[in-house]
Amino acid sequence: MKIVHVVYGMTMGGIETMVLNIVNEQTKYHKIFLVVINNLIEPSLIEKLDNKVELILIKRPVSDKNPFYLFKLNYSLLKIAPDIIHCHCPSMVRFIFLSFFKEKICVTQHSLLDPRYIKYIDRFKYRFAISDAVKENMKHLTGLDSDVVLNGVNLDLIKSKHTSNLSDKFKIVILSRLEHQIKGQHIAIEAFDILMKKGFDNIHLYLIGEGNSENYLKEMTKKMSLEKDVSFLGIKTQDYIFSHLYEYDLLIQPSIYEGFGLTVAEAMAAKVPVLVSENDGPLEIIDNGNYGYFFRKNDSVSCAEIIEKILNDPNKYELAEKAYRRVKEKYDVKVTAHTYIKKYKEILSRKK
Repeated sequence: MKIVHVVYGMTMGGIETMVLNIVNEQTKYHKIFLVVINNLIEPSLIEKLDNKVELILIKRPVSDKNPFYLFKLNYSLLKIAPDIIHCHCPSMVRFIFLSFFKEKICVTQHSLLDPRYIKYIDRFKYRFAISDAVKENMKHLTGLDSDVVLNGVNLDLIKSKHTSNLSDKFKIVILSRLEHQIKGQHIAIEAFDILMKKGFDNIHLYLIGEGNSENYLKEMTKKMSLEKDVSFLGIKTQDYIFSHLYEYDLLIQPSIYEGFGLTVAEAMAAKVPVLVSENDGPLEIIDNGNYGYFFRKNDSVSCAEIIEKILNDPNKYELAEKAYRRVKEKYDVKVTAHTYIKKYKEILSRKK
């Protein structure tokens, strides 16, 4: 099969790293093309592409309306003559000539459906959701069905924790873009302030990522006099994250909205205990508390209470071992990549 994956950019986001891992696995068995529409490229991510993946850069400036890029994209697709075109955002349908490709195009919804994209999702005949939560959200908003293909992590690349190497300082990490109104970093910082005031001085909070809320969150930290206790590490490469994630003692995913939570699965693969807000996607990953901890969404007091519980829980690393086994069985990217291939074959069989 000739399979084309289409993304808007290749930067250090969850969708992009997910697609990277999928195409690198699928290229072992099929001819894979990766088409990047916008001029958004992170060289360190591109370097991780398997040499057998054919990269096609359309180089459209973000929001540019010049039809040149529209024709360049579709000319590239026609030249490839793919069996399957796999879009990774519903709004991409605006750029693809459906009269040529409608029977071979599919889309993955990687998050809870943005209301702006409702008008696009029903133009796809074949739809995938990354979790049951995303599937149910799409069904609720549009009445449309989708097939669930669970996101996966590359277990071969993620270094795992050994409890014999624990440090005296309990290190907590949030790994997400700094958009507090979606990702909820301010909830965790408020919870951290509560704990510090209660005398928990052996903990440190690290935020990895960048985004529009960076100044807001840093100012918030300054007002709470937490500059020595909260560190902003900026954006890090996938290599860095996979090599250092095991060094932390807890990952918090404090999102206000979250359809899956890839970093939760990555932390579980690193045998790091996880604490998530009460969103359907992350709760699905930890099986409603059987493989991790959760707190009331948008509630810093609840977050602080559960962090305190984790600090005093002698079995937290045993739970992390169980969580590792769950990720290995259910969220391995090899399974994700091959499940998509199976779905592509089903699409092709319907065309006959």
